[in-house]
Amino acid sequence: MKRIPQDLLVRMADAVSAEDRDEMAIPSYLHGNPAMRWIAWRRLEVVAEFLRAFEGTTSTGSQNTIMDFGCGTGVLFDEACRTADRVYGVDLVLEPARLLVDEWSLDKVSLLYPEHARARIAPQSVDTIIAAEVLEHIEAVGDTLAFFRERMKPEGKLLVSLPTENLLYRFGRRLAGFHGHYHESNAASIHQQILGAGFRQLRMRKVPAPGPLAIYWVTAYAISQPGTTQKEPIAVG
Repeated sequence: MKRIPQDLLVRMADAVSAEDRDEMAIPSYLHGNPAMRWIAWRRLEVVAEFLRAFEGTTSTGSQNTIMDFGCGTGVLFDEACRTADRVYGVDLVLEPARLLVDEWSLDKVSLLYPEHARARIAPQSVDTIIAAEVLEHIEAVGDTLAFFRERMKPEGKLLVSLPTENLLYRFGRRLAGFHGHYHESNAASIHQQILGAGFRQLRMRKVPAPGPLAIYWVTAYAISQPGTTQKEPIAVG
């Protein structure tokens, strides 16, 4: 996965408020502690691995389309552009993503605010939706999941990264210098909401390791078909 260089991350940080900078994890990517930088990038590398693993399994002859919902800095755009014909980057704050699109000449990427995404992205037109560390920020998660289901093709995939909010995660946030509020939802609770919204789990990887060392859950889902039931979670790594 192509990483955003330090100088561009600094420019991104300067383009947004301190709160938006922190929520986009920019300080973690720039942290002086190598372990902090590693975990910040590692969760995204796992999302990228999942994206590559599902390449070619969703589109049925039409254009392959990816929506990165809550795209932040656009850190996954380059990876998405390698597999898709069209990429939508959706976020409330788009300045950092615009910097990246211009810097890397990502012509496949269209940047949209959430309300514009609902109006411009047609139902059943998206092969893969990425939601990396965004659902925990949304109070009405059910509405967002319904939007995902409506826009996904029947064979589409949903790739989600979520914080566990466990003690190790909270310690890491403090170490990274983030002192803001904690999210009210966590990986386990949102995972259950996703299953309840009509999705089934395909695979899961806990980063950096299972058990109390799991700071993030990275999970791939598909739309549940009528008559199917969710099996026990498939944990990978």
